[in-house]
Amino acid sequence: MMKIGIIVFSKTNNTFSVAERLRDVLVKRGLDVVIDRVIPVSDDPGPKDSIEFRNLPDVSVYDVIIFGSPVWAFSLSGVMKAYLTQVSSLSGKKVFSFVTKQMASKFTGGNKAIRQIRSAVEAKNAKVDNSYIISWKSKNREKEIADCIDQIAKSL
Repeated sequence: MMKIGIIVFSKTNNTFSVAERLRDVLVKRGLDVVIDRVIPVSDDPGPKDSIEFRNLPDVSVYDVIIFGSPVWAFSLSGVMKAYLTQVSSLSGKKVFSFVTKQMASKFTGGNKAIRQIRSAVEAKNAKVDNSYIISWKSKNREKEIADCIDQIAKSL
C-alpha cells in the first residue's frame, strides 16, 4: 500500500488543522497517511543564518508527500524553506503542496510561496503535481480547504 506523508510546519496550528482534515479524509478512503511535523528549535519568524530542527521528517519513507506551510512576510516560511533545502531526494515521489496565509488579497505571498516550494522540490528531482493556497481570513476559506482536500484525494 502506498504510504502518504503530510509534512507540515505550523506555528499557530491553522496550517496543521488543514493537514488534519486532509489526513482524516484520506484515511476514510482507506489510505495509509501520517502527519509528520517540521519542528524547529525556535520558530521565531525573524531572519536567521541557519535554522536548527527538533524534528526533521524523513521523506524517504513516503511514496506521496504533501508539504504544508504558512506564508510569512509575503514568502514561504523560513522554517519550511530551510527544511526543504535539507530533505533527501524526492525522485520518484508524487508531491503536492498547500500554503495558508492570513490575508485574502492575491498579492500577499501565496503564489510566491508556492513557487518557492516548486523550486525546492525540483531541486530534489521531483515536481509538484498541484498546489493550493488557503486564505485564512477569506469568506471562501472553507471552500478553499474543501477544494484542496478534494483535489488531492482525487489525484491519489
